[in-house]
Amino acid sequence: MKNKKSLGLSVLLSILIGGMSQVAHAQFGNLLQQLQKALPTGATGPTSPAGPTGASNSRRSGGLMPSSQWCSVQAGALGSMKVDTQIIASEFNIPDLELLQDDFYKALRKVAISKTFPSAGFFQASFETKKVRAIYDTFLAFPEPDTLAALIQISRSSDQQEQADALMALTFLHLQAPELSINKDRWWTLFQQASRSEHFTALVFRARMAAYGEYGKKDLHQALGDLVSAGGLRASYSQGDGIKKEFDTQNYELIHAATAKDIYNNEPNMPFRQQWQEPARMGMQIEQAQQAYARQLPNTRVGRMYAEAERYNAESIRIGNGIIKTTQGGNALIGQIATLQSLRATKAGEKPMFEDVSPEVHSAQIKMISQVSGLDAKQKIMLSEAHENRLAAQGIIAQSFGELMQMMLANFGGDIVKMAAPLPALTQANNALIQSCMLSAKWEQAMRAKDVAKPDIKKSETMVADVQNKYKD
Repeated sequence: MKNKKSLGLSVLLSILIGGMSQVAHAQFGNLLQQLQKALPTGATGPTSPAGPTGASNSRRSGGLMPSSQWCSVQAGALGSMKVDTQIIASEFNIPDLELLQDDFYKALRKVAISKTFPSAGFFQASFETKKVRAIYDTFLAFPEPDTLAALIQISRSSDQQEQADALMALTFLHLQAPELSINKDRWWTLFQQASRSEHFTALVFRARMAAYGEYGKKDLHQALGDLVSAGGLRASYSQGDGIKKEFDTQNYELIHAATAKDIYNNEPNMPFRQQWQEPARMGMQIEQAQQAYARQLPNTRVGRMYAEAERYNAESIRIGNGIIKTTQGGNALIGQIATLQSLRATKAGEKPMFEDVSPEVHSAQIKMISQVSGLDAKQKIMLSEAHENRLAAQGIIAQSFGELMQMMLANFGGDIVKMAAPLPALTQANNALIQSCMLSAKWEQAMRAKDVAKPDIKKSETMVADVQNKYKD
């Protein structure tokens, strides 16, 4: 690997001493504006800040409008892009694109792949552009040919910033699924291309490579130099001469903080150790706060609401299984779904704070029901009821997502550790919402093809409102 020349001692010390004391605050520079924009309309918590004074609106808005609005935004992640899925063959060996989703679901189950590269999910919300971040998030939550093809096309586009982002996104997908890659070294080729320009995600990943020495020579000076360079990009992008560059407001630079913390904790001979003490301490405090938040979440209003969403989602799956069981070969199909559910239950890693919405199981059900030649009146009613439960779960997830954001807003400008505590839960809720939006659209398409009446939206809204009113803080 051709290493970037390490920063000189005087330059590095001046950057560290002058800037590192403000790293934690800089990471959240635009958080307030981002949260206000991303918060689904109507999804308010018990203390929704109305302005600088923190005046609150205690009225919780129910119904499906927030999740519907959120889904319409999410569905537009690709914008006006016209994608050609044939381009996938130039990066991944997946002859039958109908199997792409299953292949990537299997690959994405892997966690703790290496210290340098824990998993593709570790690098979520770590890109420079919101476009690539949104497409990457969507693919991890619900892998489909269109989103993968979009990342590949952007990696070859003329927009240098989006191109570098997409090259890093593909680097991570190749590392996550080397068995699907056209070449075992493809990730390295893409990473080298992304590293041709100064780019946040590429710099932090190179720092991790140098810090752990798993993919080449270990070099702590190189690692720290790259971290310093990456840490100054947000400010330089907004204040630089000429055309200002984007820095995604949802990129809180947490992979940067996590890397610095790991080096500080595990390398007693770390260069310039004293200057890194404060950011490392902040990183450890944030990690501890996030772990504590995860432990207490099930007992909070948001945690209890989300448990209700899981219950409604499980009921929709149960009804779907009931329909499949009555079809030809239904028992064998139910066996396939049981295998998928077993794989999900035994997935490696810590139990997530927010369970996903069973995308593999739902996708399998959609395929199976779509293959049924005809549904009788009872089965059509059951399918509509299943979707009512699914939409109720989606509305509750949107509400939970909104209230997690309100918790962060409540600490804006104050305790950064408290503000960062809900971030992992927010990421998981975000993934669940993406999955729910995508699955709702797929189910509705399948239902129209089977001439199934639209579900009773009012009934779903009532389910959401009941859950919102049921749990207090």
